[in-house]
Amino acid sequence: MEMTIYVVSDFTGETAEHVARAAFSQFASDVIDLQRFRYINNKERAQEVLEQAAEDKALVICTLVDHDLRRWFVEKARAQGTEIVDILGPILDILEKRLGHPPLETPGLLRRMDEEYFRRVKAIEFAIKCDDGRCQEELPGADVVITGVSRTSKTPLSMYLAHRGFMVANIPLIPETEPPRQLFSVPPERVFGLMIQPEKLVQIRRERLRLLGLDAEVSNYAQWERVEEELQFARNLMRKIGCRVLNVTNRAIEETAQEILDYLRA
Repeated sequence: MEMTIYVVSDFTGETAEHVARAAFSQFASDVIDLQRFRYINNKERAQEVLEQAAEDKALVICTLVDHDLRRWFVEKARAQGTEIVDILGPILDILEKRLGHPPLETPGLLRRMDEEYFRRVKAIEFAIKCDDGRCQEELPGADVVITGVSRTSKTPLSMYLAHRGFMVANIPLIPETEPPRQLFSVPPERVFGLMIQPEKLVQIRRERLRLLGLDAEVSNYAQWERVEEELQFARNLMRKIGCRVLNVTNRAIEETAQEILDYLRA
C-alpha cells in the first residue's frame, strides 16, 4: 500500500523532510510518496495544501515557525480528518514558556546559521592554504591581504579574521625576495600593511630565538641594522602598493582585527 507524505514548511522544508525520511527508513519501504511544499507563509496557500492533502489522504508533516499560521494550519488539518505531525510547535511552546519570551518566528534561521558556519570553515581553509606567502595565485580571490615583515603577527591576525568569515592571505616581506606580482593586482583597499617600532621587533625576535635555543647575539635576524633594513623595505613597498598601514606595536590581535573590520565596513 502506497503512502503519501506532505512536507509543509514556510522555508525550504529540509528539516521536515529529514525527519520524515528518518522515520520511514525504519520501515524499509519504497512505496512512500514524499512531496515537499515550500514557502507556505499564508493561509491561502496553506488552505490549498490542506485541500490537496485531504484528496490524497496524505500524512502532513510541517515545520511552520509563524505561531498563528501554525496553530491555524494544525487545527484545520485535524478538523478535516488529516493526520498531521507538527514538529516545531510543541518544542517552540515549551522553549517560550521556559525562556520567558516568544521565538523570533523567522523562517530559515537554521539554514542561515549553517551557511555562516561553512563560510567560516572555507575562510579558515583559505587562510591556512595562503599563509606565509603560499598559493600566491589565490591572492586575487582574497577579501583581505596582510603583509609585513617577520614577527608582526600576520598569521594569527589572518586566522582571527578567517574565523570571522573573511578569506585572508598573508605575504611576508623580505628585502632579498621580490614580492609576488599578484600583490600589485589586488585592490589597495583590500591590502593591509603591518608596521611595528624597531625596538619592539628586536625584542620579539630575540625572545623567539631564545625559545628556539639560538643565540640572539649571533643571529642577524634580531640585530638592529637588519630590523631597520627590513622595516624600511616594507615601508617603501607599502607606499608603492598604496595600502592602509597599521601600527601593531603593543597591540592585541583583536584590536588590529577590529580596525580592519571597521575599515572594510565603512
